[in-house]
Amino acid sequence: FNMCRESGDHGPFNSWDKQVYVVNLNGAEGTVIKDYDIISFNFMIANYNSQEAIDNDDGSCYYDTHHNVFIYSGNGMKNDFGGHDNHHHDNIYAYVGIGFRINSQLSGHEDRFYNNTVVMLSDGDYGKGQQCTGSSQTILHDNAIFSPNGNVTECGKSLADWQKEGFDRGTTAATYPSDMVLLNKMTNLLNVVDD
Repeated sequence: FNMCRESGDHGPFNSWDKQVYVVNLNGAEGTVIKDYDIISFNFMIANYNSQEAIDNDDGSCYYDTHHNVFIYSGNGMKNDFGGHDNHHHDNIYAYVGIGFRINSQLSGHEDRFYNNTVVMLSDGDYGKGQQCTGSSQTILHDNAIFSPNGNVTECGKSLADWQKEGFDRGTTAATYPSDMVLLNKMTNLLNVVDD
């Protein structure tokens, strides 16, 4: 559940990148580039009308978020104010506004959003803020997007038209799955065993 409840500008998880630490990592002496933080195998509910499921705020970087179930929020993945290298994969975002809302990144430091299941509350864009052109395009592929009518858009075009241009390969759009299908996907993802 949300740990920060004084506003809706957070989620069940919130990070900031305002303080630089110098570390010795992987043989590199005195680097400010940290290793990836891992967020995995969690069931998080974004209650109190949360803005994000995972709020990588204010330049947060190097997060590998995978094999989680996130219920409710305006955005699944958030990354802003210079954030980069945030990877979300193999997650389920259920009953969210959109899958992600991010900022642009530098080439070689792109965010990644792939192999996720997103159940959106309405038709339309499944993400906002991604780089649609250039050398630092956000890496998107193999997501399963569900919406009321299965009408999903990306970068100002229908998903089908965007894919015809060679982008976001393997991502599908469909109408809502049944509650039982979604529940089974969640329990399988988290390896929940019924004794």
